[in-house]
Amino acid sequence: MINPATDRVLITGAAGAIGTALRDGLRADWRHLRLTDVKSIANPTPNEECVVADVADRTAIERMMQDVAAVVYMTGVGGDYTLEDLFRVNVRGMFDVFEAARLAGVQRIVYASSNHAFGCYPIEERVSPALPPRPDSLYGTFKAWGETMLRCYFDRHGIRSVSLRIGTYRKLPIDQRSLATWLSPGDVARLVDAALRHPDPGCLVVNGYSANTRIKTFDPNWEFLGYHPRDNAEDHREMLRGMGVDVDGPWEWPEHGGSHARAPERPARR
Repeated sequence: MINPATDRVLITGAAGAIGTALRDGLRADWRHLRLTDVKSIANPTPNEECVVADVADRTAIERMMQDVAAVVYMTGVGGDYTLEDLFRVNVRGMFDVFEAARLAGVQRIVYASSNHAFGCYPIEERVSPALPPRPDSLYGTFKAWGETMLRCYFDRHGIRSVSLRIGTYRKLPIDQRSLATWLSPGDVARLVDAALRHPDPGCLVVNGYSANTRIKTFDPNWEFLGYHPRDNAEDHREMLRGMGVDVDGPWEWPEHGGSHARAPERPARR
């Protein structure tokens, strides 16, 4: 178990949307937070130490691992990305952080994976973390690679880890798919808190969703981890209906990954 009163936790990507939610949800109990991002981090509290650094700066990453018991890795390129940026941050940057953590003797890594690691499964199949990955994109492929790397670090070096297959993280649900995949700010903090506090998670993969009525996956690891989500996308159904979202009709996408499963990464060469 990582001790919230005495152990130092490093959060990467701390200026991002999820990183900000984690700061809001964790700082009251976790007394030694080290935060890093390529952007400046606003309004640090006395128990937050801020380091501005690029994930590509291996020297800076190694330096900030000093006296760290756990790393919460939230850095990543998403949305409209180039292949070069995706590889630099989500592959090489991730490797550098994980390897620096290993060399520094870090005990635990909590990793922001994605539900796009299994996005090509048909929506009718209640996917669990026990099934093999079926990524729906290069983004999802590299997220699955991070999970595999953490398995190697556990088997070879005994580093405990929890990979969070994060769904649709927003303050509120945004579309029909997110009625199943929404992860609220409060629940992402509860999920990371559980991943840090568990006495021995081994090398665990869990789905990062809230307690949504329409959830279409199955995750027995929530109970093992002690994750008890409180929010439900269904509470915002009328808001979505008012926005013109079809919340009553047939499911829009045939795969768990939604549009990602059918969108080409880049044009094929002719």
